[in-house]
Amino acid sequence: MVTYDDDARAQQAPRPSFLARYVFSTQHKTIGLQYLWLALASVLVGVVLSTLLRMHSSWPNTAIPFLNGFENTPEGYAAVRLLHGSLMVFFVLTAAPQLGFGNYLLPLQIGASEMAFPRLNMLAFWLTVVSLAGMTASFFYAQETGLNVWLGSAAIFSVGALLSALNFTVTTIDLRAEGMTLPRLPVTVWAWFLNAILSMLIFSVLLAGCAAVLSDRLLGSQFFSVTSFLAAQPQNLVRQGSVPILWQRLFWYFAQAEVYVAMLPCFGIVTHLVSTFSRKPVWKERLVVLALCGVGLIGFCVWGYHMFATGMNPYAPLVFAVLASSLGVPATFLLASWLGTLWEARLQLTTAMLFSIGFISLFIAGGLSGIFLARNDLSSAAVSEDFVIGHFHLVMGVAATFAILAALFFWFPKLFGCRLSERLGKVHFWMTFAGVYMIFMPMHWLGLLTQSHMLPNEQRAVLASAGASIRTLVAAATICTVAAQVVFVLNFVQALVRRNSVREEDNPWRATTLEWSVASPAPEANFGNASPNVYRGAYEFTEGLADDFAPQHLAPEMLAQKVR
Repeated sequence: MVTYDDDARAQQAPRPSFLARYVFSTQHKTIGLQYLWLALASVLVGVVLSTLLRMHSSWPNTAIPFLNGFENTPEGYAAVRLLHGSLMVFFVLTAAPQLGFGNYLLPLQIGASEMAFPRLNMLAFWLTVVSLAGMTASFFYAQETGLNVWLGSAAIFSVGALLSALNFTVTTIDLRAEGMTLPRLPVTVWAWFLNAILSMLIFSVLLAGCAAVLSDRLLGSQFFSVTSFLAAQPQNLVRQGSVPILWQRLFWYFAQAEVYVAMLPCFGIVTHLVSTFSRKPVWKERLVVLALCGVGLIGFCVWGYHMFATGMNPYAPLVFAVLASSLGVPATFLLASWLGTLWEARLQLTTAMLFSIGFISLFIAGGLSGIFLARNDLSSAAVSEDFVIGHFHLVMGVAATFAILAALFFWFPKLFGCRLSERLGKVHFWMTFAGVYMIFMPMHWLGLLTQSHMLPNEQRAVLASAGASIRTLVAAATICTVAAQVVFVLNFVQALVRRNSVREEDNPWRATTLEWSVASPAPEANFGNASPNVYRGAYEFTEGLADDFAPQHLAPEMLAQKVR
């Protein structure tokens, strides 16, 4: 006789091992969190390096802890700046808003169960990890070896970025849920999608450039050979410095557009949060999407305005200056949409909303100084690198960081199942907001002091003394601002420690998009066996509803029951 004891003998599915669950996971949410952890580690190192650089700039004769051996030479100082810039640009500003939040949220926001190519997604992440290890290691090698390692690491990062961009593009086009038409896509999805297209265009150029330089340095090829360059020119042409100029063209073809690779996802995130916490639809939503397209397209074409002093065709600087200035048109549309959404809104000044408004403020301040840098008559508008650093950090570095922090406060319940402390978050915001203005606005003033050569000697002496005081202020503000990040770290750690004891509601912000239709944190299977249906746009807020918002997945007959 055969008996069946299902309860006792049922075979349970084996629990995946640590390696399968975390190291070799192809799950988009796990990979998104891995990118965010990588970005968090990179930003902590990056801000420490920036503090050391500011200290060295203000007190050059003072020994800096841990970096004495590197700071004694110009090459060592340049290496510290290169490592700071590499960590912040590649592994924070590129990785966090696009690869971190994008990987985690894109399938959830379009109603998909997974990214289009999960294994490709895993490979892209580990290529990024290898690149981070290589760029960090290059700092400790001798100069020649370190440059080779850095170039190889940048090439590896480019391969990973290209794989991720392909994945984002195919996922957005092919895996949208039923009813998720293009006009119903959240602005965040549009930003990630357009950013992926731009990434495919520019990281392929960086990959080719790094490969060519490495080939010249290691294999003896002549991609950037002075001899080959001069042999192709008319007989009487003598031109010096051709090698760096040829490389510079390829580098800026990538690097200028990289600014918008970092900023496009931030534009989408801020637009999304401003609408959610204003309890209003995005003002002129389709115009915002067109503006995002315009930023990507024009940003891809303005690389030459970094090369006005390299002997370009006399007409080229004017063309690039006009293109660079024309970036203000789509930027103005974005700004008008944000202000239009905020106008007469029912504002909820959460920490995420404060960081979003802070982003808008920094974007305006940095964008205005960018107008001066877009001019091609640099001889009459000469500024030092301090002005450029101040502009660059306001409009890209700090502004993008504010958008990342806004996204983290907003989606933290979806990532971890709990919320960050609003009280600590607001303290962190105000300390950081005041600090970054005290750092980077005075740097603009330092940059303008280079024009003091046109003044009498007495006034030049006074300005030189003022410049020293301003540098001291900038260094002190940097130390205080970096110290303020301890508040954020404490908030972050505290939230993770207590997340198992505090149960948050699944949609604490009363948001409309699909990721808030599932449990928090998001379940492993996303939407389970049943793919959601989408019935409306992403930003339908109205006072006529009991809860003042209409989720995208809610059927019309169910929504009718909520109308007062």
